[in-house]
Amino acid sequence: MSMMLAISQLHIPTLFLILIATSLTMTACTLAMWRRDRPEGLGYWTAGIALLGLAFVLIGLRDQISDLFSIFLANTLMIAVFALYGEGLMQFQQRPANRWLLWWPVAVAPLLLITESLPLRVVSMSGLLLYQSLLLLIITLRLQPPPTGRGQYFIAAAFGMIFLTALYRGTGTLLNPDIMPSVMAANTIQAVSYLTAIISTILLGIGMILLIKERTDAQTLQLALHDELTSLPNRRYILEVLERLVAGLQREPHPLSLLMVDIDHFKHINDTQGHETGDQALRVLANTLRLGLRAQDHAGRLGGEEFLLILPSTNAEGALQLAERLRLNVEQQVFTGGDGQPLQLTISIGVCSMGAGEIDSQQAIRQADQALYRAKQLGRNQVVACT
Repeated sequence: MSMMLAISQLHIPTLFLILIATSLTMTACTLAMWRRDRPEGLGYWTAGIALLGLAFVLIGLRDQISDLFSIFLANTLMIAVFALYGEGLMQFQQRPANRWLLWWPVAVAPLLLITESLPLRVVSMSGLLLYQSLLLLIITLRLQPPPTGRGQYFIAAAFGMIFLTALYRGTGTLLNPDIMPSVMAANTIQAVSYLTAIISTILLGIGMILLIKERTDAQTLQLALHDELTSLPNRRYILEVLERLVAGLQREPHPLSLLMVDIDHFKHINDTQGHETGDQALRVLANTLRLGLRAQDHAGRLGGEEFLLILPSTNAEGALQLAERLRLNVEQQVFTGGDGQPLQLTISIGVCSMGAGEIDSQQAIRQADQALYRAKQLGRNQVVACT
């Protein structure tokens, strides 16, 4: 009760100025982060926060400008703010926006503002904000692909606060219309509303910037750890995985197998068909390996036409069976070469299996590579186990 009493005694004009200053500040921050060549939703977000500040400037000038601007335009802009937030969220996901769901409140708002009753206008606008904040909260919590950072929760918290405040503001005004004689009336409902607007504006600005930064960081990490051509883990990443799995053998002894895979006559493909066909061959192989492996297995590109497959909890017999199945799967793949003719791939595979304390990761790679070399010597397109 003491907190609510303190909130009710806050100076509303001061809160109003703080809200406008906050909106302008967050507009400047998001605008500084926005890049036209990267449609990530921040442009819509910046426009939304800017319109919010403009709407409150117009509302603050209620007795000095026409009602057309201070009532109709200001409140319509406030409703449009949330439609822009929705556009931003959908653009961030690179999904088409259902504009009817987002924008119908903007078309309806002027019709609900015709009445001269301030309490009725407050209740009507609160109803529209309830719908919009709930819709945006659902969109935020169902972002695809799901964000891995905290930006989503900043945005969800903001829309949750707005929803609860709109419910409180609308219900309180409906039950006691006399509590809302003017937009600058000093009461708990007004104070809570403006405090929520200030806090939510900050949360929304920070949240969207975090969302974009987190996705950029994830994309950078993806590029750093994955091969750009095949999207498989690169040499650095796959060797880190191997080291981690070999270290795990000391704690939980179980077999571990490696497959060293190499495309047969890859230089000939590049020389006669062109490098684009060579790149296509690498992509075909990578996709075939990816589809042929189990969920527990790992595949990575070591470089050139050489790939390393790691098979946890797999003994020599199981590794040989899987290797042979992969070889047959690749042999069945046919794609169009640079000369327009069908091109068939074959691969050679060297297999090495190990247990806890037997050999280290570098020895295992050398043995698998030696087995691969023997497969090449024996005529290619076959599987050979290390001895």
